[in-house]
Amino acid sequence: MKNKKIKFFLITLIFVILVMIIILITGFISLSNRVDNVINDTLEEGNGQKAKVILLAGQSNASGCSLDEYLKINVSVDKYTEYDNGYDNVYINYYSSGNNVSEGFVKCKTGHGETEEHFGPELGMAEKLHEEYPEELFFIIKCAWGGTNLYDQWLSPTSKGKTGKLYKYFIQYVEQNINYLVSKNYDIEIEAICWMQGESDSFSTKNATDYEEHLNNFMLDIRTKFNRYASSDGIALIDAMIADNPNFWVYCELVNQSKINVANSSFLNVLIDTNAYGLTCLYEPIDNPDKAHYDSLSQIKLGHLFIQYMKQFL
Repeated sequence: MKNKKIKFFLITLIFVILVMIIILITGFISLSNRVDNVINDTLEEGNGQKAKVILLAGQSNASGCSLDEYLKINVSVDKYTEYDNGYDNVYINYYSSGNNVSEGFVKCKTGHGETEEHFGPELGMAEKLHEEYPEELFFIIKCAWGGTNLYDQWLSPTSKGKTGKLYKYFIQYVEQNINYLVSKNYDIEIEAICWMQGESDSFSTKNATDYEEHLNNFMLDIRTKFNRYASSDGIALIDAMIADNPNFWVYCELVNQSKINVANSSFLNVLIDTNAYGLTCLYEPIDNPDKAHYDSLSQIKLGHLFIQYMKQFL
């Protein structure tokens, strides 16, 4: 029995790694083929209207691998209809691993994840923003790639080593979106970056050990780059722990401790203990659970938590 469990675990781990590699390769092939991001003119003239911008970045649990079909099962008909129709005061432009791209701001709703059948934390974020701030306007700029690490792919200029290709594209993507919003005459402020990443760095002691330095430098460079558009408090970091499962994410404790240290280093940095809140990756799909990615209700909860922890800055 013990040998069967070990064999099952190894097969599952290999499968997850292969999926992450496929997602990574697909996304970066797409990235290498894109010189400039296309932003279609989808918004009405802003006429000086104030709007708050939230950045959303990371790897697959930020990109979104939770299935719409399970969300539909797990919530009421009215609630799913609300999710599926989207929110009038929350718009998003998203680039999800190069597989699912909006190419312009649209109402935040279902189907904005890895594929049109998936969603990410943006859906719960939009729900909570609409509920808490119905009279305010929000723009989410989402740029996330599954299977990517902070060690070199998201590596920012202040860290030693070659600046990551994904970091460069993220900066370009945010800049183009900000420029578009300004051109439409919206009076914008960047409130925060929601960061759901770290699983890929948990496979290496070097990556996990250097995570604290790299995340601090990442935020230093983001804040410096977009200081012109920062809110009066500055750009907050709303970070989230990765799943506490050393049998799956080998050095998760090191990565999460790094996140704790970063959160303790500045009043602008906060950390969501996703494990304490009971977020799960255990039940969906029913016949073959994807243990690397959040179940549908946990993904919604992650979005809620991002806004809950952001409220002190809004």
